[in-house]
Amino acid sequence: MTQAPSSAKLARVRTVAQDAMRGARWWTLLDLEKTLRADAEFWRDLWAPSLAIAAHKVGLKHARAKLDEAIGAGFHQTDLFEPELSAAFGADPDWAEVLERAKANVPAPPLRITAWPQPAAAAPLRLDRIEAHRESQLTTRLPRPAAGAWQTARDLLAWTSARWRHANARINTGDALDVLEQVANGARYSCVEYSIVLAQGLNALKIPARRVWLRRGDYHDGVGQGHAVAEAWIDDLDRWVLLDGQHGAYWADEDGRPLSLPELQARERPAKPVHVGPRRAIQDPGLWWAYFAHASVTGAAWAPDGYVPLFQDGQVLPTERLLRDAAEAYPCLSDVAIGVTAQGGAPAVRIRPEHPYAIGGTWNGDPITAPPKAPADRRFTRELDRRPGEHKAEVAALTPYGPLASRELRWTAA
Repeated sequence: MTQAPSSAKLARVRTVAQDAMRGARWWTLLDLEKTLRADAEFWRDLWAPSLAIAAHKVGLKHARAKLDEAIGAGFHQTDLFEPELSAAFGADPDWAEVLERAKANVPAPPLRITAWPQPAAAAPLRLDRIEAHRESQLTTRLPRPAAGAWQTARDLLAWTSARWRHANARINTGDALDVLEQVANGARYSCVEYSIVLAQGLNALKIPARRVWLRRGDYHDGVGQGHAVAEAWIDDLDRWVLLDGQHGAYWADEDGRPLSLPELQARERPAKPVHVGPRRAIQDPGLWWAYFAHASVTGAAWAPDGYVPLFQDGQVLPTERLLRDAAEAYPCLSDVAIGVTAQGGAPAVRIRPEHPYAIGGTWNGDPITAPPKAPADRRFTRELDRRPGEHKAEVAALTPYGPLASRELRWTAA
């Protein structure tokens, strides 16, 4: 049995052998065969075919024997040694068969991910949140969250609409706490302030939300051309829903399903307002329906026929990003992306939720957990099953309101 050389000696021999190959010092390479044969990592795939070429170069008999030995052991990377291999052995009558034997040595991949979820392209999501250092103060003023996101949103919608009666006064702030403090002192405000309290309150309760500005078709002139509301991603509905804080209402289709802003804009007739607040404030749905002609949200506006950047009194309507299609402003927040990483030296996938308040992931319904002191992103990582065969898993993001809609991941192991 050939004794394995020390790592230091092996490193030196590898360097000498590589230099000998580059410098065409074939006898030097051949003299190293005993040590190179003990190099289990590279003998089959590097040194054996190299020595076959060297033996041919100096005219030794049976030069191809080491190449045949390597192929018998599983060598298949003949292309790495071209054109030298074909120049040395291409005239052999069985050369085509030799290459086929080498090609047949290519093993099946030990692991192949065959299907995975991928989020659709969308503009960056911009939520309407109070300053981080004030969020806990806001949370203490809000109703306690319910078990589900939809009930929590409905409760906050009703609560917001009951804080004050609508008036046309405005406050020079975009802070929900400031609004609530002034209301406690008797102030009354417009739809804008309802939207601030509602959107920032929802985010404080870990429900992704942003403000929405609705405008009538001829909003560039006249008065009363705009209305401010909010919208939220509702985990348990797996959708965006428009919420009107002033009226304490949302809009529903004929089956009672809560609707998003793009769905409302696409309708040919008014949807049904559903009131959850203390007052049935929308008495004429058609009147309010006119405000869905144009819209923008925190971070984006869309205008398929061209954006008019001026509002009724010449005021500029700023937006961070102009879009052609409303769908680009509406990422599906139950989507997950899949990354690949190593966990304990083994291949693993990392679930990357689109939901901004995700606290982890689930794998076939079970929470993905990690040791308490593990990095935060380990909460989203799962090692892949390496047992031979087809595998699949249902993966999902996990939020404070529970797991979101799942996505399928598939892989095969050899």
